[in-house]
Amino acid sequence: MKKLNSATKAVWGISEIGFSITATLETAFFLFFLTDVAMLPLAISGVIAASSGLVDAVTALVAGVILDKFNFKSGKYRPWLMYAPLAAMIFFILSFTKIGGDVTAGIIIAIAYIISHFCWNLAYTANRSMTNVLTDDPNERAFLSGRLGAGAALGRVCASLLVPNLTAALTSAFTGVMAYSITAGVVSIMYIICYGIHFAVTKGAEEPQDPSAAKAGGRSISFADMGRNLVSNPNLILIFLHDMLRLIAYYTMAAGTAYYCRVVLGDPTASSTLLMVFYIGCFLGSFVAARVAKVLGTKMTTIVGMGGWIVIWVIAYFLNPGFMLLNVLMFLSQVSFGLAYGLTANLYSMCGTYAYWKTGKNTMGVTMSFLTLSIKLGVALRGIVIPAFLGFIAYDATATTFDAAAQSGISFMYFLLPVIILIVSLIPFLFFRIKDSDIPTMNAEIQARESEQAVS
Repeated sequence: MKKLNSATKAVWGISEIGFSITATLETAFFLFFLTDVAMLPLAISGVIAASSGLVDAVTALVAGVILDKFNFKSGKYRPWLMYAPLAAMIFFILSFTKIGGDVTAGIIIAIAYIISHFCWNLAYTANRSMTNVLTDDPNERAFLSGRLGAGAALGRVCASLLVPNLTAALTSAFTGVMAYSITAGVVSIMYIICYGIHFAVTKGAEEPQDPSAAKAGGRSISFADMGRNLVSNPNLILIFLHDMLRLIAYYTMAAGTAYYCRVVLGDPTASSTLLMVFYIGCFLGSFVAARVAKVLGTKMTTIVGMGGWIVIWVIAYFLNPGFMLLNVLMFLSQVSFGLAYGLTANLYSMCGTYAYWKTGKNTMGVTMSFLTLSIKLGVALRGIVIPAFLGFIAYDATATTFDAAAQSGISFMYFLLPVIILIVSLIPFLFFRIKDSDIPTMNAEIQARESEQAVS
């Protein structure tokens, strides 16, 4: 049985710190850059944001296909941890430039955005696919998953402090566009270094590959193989639906913080503190997720984590908390959610192992790409849910004071709307049937089958 080495245990998850810092520049400032820095017309800015976001979701799945279809001589997944971030840097910087007129600049930015995100998707999916390469032990895979979740949450904490201050400092020294281009370069270098650390500590983890074809059982993996693995893997569809729905709730709560602070607390500046607490809580929950899963199992730990957030957030709604109490409840809710969030990669990994065991075809790349797709759709659907609800309660963004009806509507959106979505997300998850104890048995049977095929 493969076991983790001490170096991997010490640094695993640091990749997500770099990724989260880089991603924060895009999620928080990209649209602002288009409209207020590059000064592109709103129509062009809107087309760039909408079309590139849609294509990005598609490339999340394409990345998984590429990982399964192609190999480097030095390995199947590990090389992408270095090559993809290096390529992403060039195009991410181009995403924050203005070259030529408005139309030309818009085309360059849109293409650069799509290619940079495609490279991100390759590295992100390969990084999670390495979970199955590094160890066969279910507890160690849960550990790796937890560290990825903790790294992502800690990266958001760092990003909330670093990115705005770095952008502001550079803006005071350079022209607006140049400041953002430099910022994109700086955070990209951090991203490359963090992923490079994962690349370094996993040296020797993958066996040499035949670069002419991705292989499983001595035969190349076809698109039909990938399709059969998805169709014959209902557990993956259940996890995907569960993950996507809970991420809608997660992003709705994050985005809803600004509205709650403005309308209910009457202090828009309070959102920065609350979001910091939000990310720190998720980090701590993710950090201990593997330890809890070792006792309760991955499925039960996920249910407990989700249930804790639901209960705490229902209590918060009825308490109508002030700023200090809200921080406490926010922290506790996200520590609880972190237990589930930290095991996300492990759940998808279990689905990948199940598909490999059932069909004899290793399509881990495509399986893990659904994790990326759930994030993309979670963000996109959050962008539909919040405006729709604000329209339903007739929210007036120009108002300076808000009556009891407006405060009640925002409180419902902030507390109960995520709760409803979280409860719905648990329905498909209850039908998830893979147990932690199944994984060693499946791996043993996979290895025995491959040994037979190698002999024959």
